[in-house]
Order: sequence, then structure tokens, then C-alpha cells
Amino acid sequence: MKGGIVYSNHVTTVSPKHAWEALHTEQGHALGDTLHIHQNKFRGVLNGLDYEVWNPEIDPLIPHHYNIETLENKYGNKEALRDRLLLRKEFKPIIAYVGRLDVQKGVHLIRHGLFYSLQNSAQFVLLGSSPESSINQEFWHLKQELNDNEDCHLEIGFDEELAHLIYAGADMIIMPSMYEPCGLAQLIALRYGTVPIVRAVGGLVDTIFDRDFSNKAITARNGYVFHEADYTGIESAMQRAIGL
Repeated sequence: MKGGIVYSNHVTTVSPKHAWEALHTEQGHALGDTLHIHQNKFRGVLNGLDYEVWNPEIDPLIPHHYNIETLENKYGNKEALRDRLLLRKEFKPIIAYVGRLDVQKGVHLIRHGLFYSLQNSAQFVLLGSSPESSINQEFWHLKQELNDNEDCHLEIGFDEELAHLIYAGADMIIMPSMYEPCGLAQLIALRYGTVPIVRAVGGLVDTIFDRDFSNKAITARNGYVFHEADYTGIESAMQRAIGL
């Protein structure tokens, strides 16, 4: 890797913020000094999506297609998601997590976000699994504990069709990552009109701008952002999102 950095013409990573983190924090993984020497040819290029796969106007895996002009059709996917996962049909927001369950993704904050949702008049859906057996076991136990709760569903594993339906049917997603070079879930969520609630790290900084506190134009603000990797941090963002 070091040789590639030294002898290449250009060096890229997956977001501008992650490029900065690689230069200035432990995210450089012992290559920070080398990147500093060659920083004039090092930059972050933001990841993108395959819009043939992630497009609510043509997505074959969701029952109701929509775009920015027909956003009301998104509600049909919310009802389809509730039907599939046997969630209670009430006027509540659905908050979701889709992805890997591990320390990098902020697994302790995902768990906390689940209970915070249920305590604050929201429903919660999770689709994911962990490479660590202890975390998988923890969430299997949590699934059993919450089995009779009609405001919650945990799917331990991965199901592509369900992932598409969650993005189309949920109102918000959470991404409380400890670090996140770029992240795709927030980009998919934005494409599907689902509001991201994210921690300000890596590519999440480059793509999600807080509705209340960003200095961007109001039309560019597209989610809720928190900074500290603790319960107070995620609660502050979720509270604002749920109260919208």
C-alpha cells in the first residue's frame, strides 16, 4: 500500500472528509506520514449509487413507485412494510437500521436507538447481522425479548428485497457510526426520501447536512446530525427528527 501511494500519480479515497481523517487521525492506519508527504496528489472522491438498482421510480422490489413529484406514494410502501413485518398500524414514524452490526457501525447506539424509538412514539425496524457471534447472539436475544412488541421488528440476516422495502417504507434511518469512510445507506435513504440520522464522521459529513444547525442553504439540509458517540448525542438528533 505504501509503495502504491509513493509511486502512483494520484491517490483517492471514498470521501473528502475521510481523506482529511486519513491525514490527521488514526484513520490513516500507520500511513498518515506517507499520505502527508504525498498529500498534493491525495484527495477524496465521494462514492455514488447505481441508479439502475436504487431508484424508487423503477425499483422492481417495491410495490409502489414514486419520485419527488409523487412522494405521497411512498406511504403505500410504509403500509406494505408494516404488513410484511406485522407492525401495528398507527400514525407513527418508522425508524430503521439496515447494515452490518459491529463496533464500527456503533452497535451500542443502534441498540439504544431502538429502545429510544419505542419509548418516544415511533416504530423501529432492523435488518442486519454481525461477523461477531457475540453480537449476533445479543440481537437474537433482543429479537426474542421484543417478539410480542408490535412496534418493532428485528430481522437478523440479509434480505435484499426487504432492504429495498425498508428504504422505501421507513421515514428515517439511523447511522451512528464510530467511523465511516463514505457510507452508502445514507445515499440510498436520500434517494428514497427517507431522512438520515447520522453521526458526523467521514463521508456522512460530506453528504448529510443538519436541518436545524447546518450553515448550508435550507434547501440543501437533508437530515439530522450528532457529534458525540454517546446516548445523549443520538437522542438529541432522534428527538428532533421524531418531533418534525
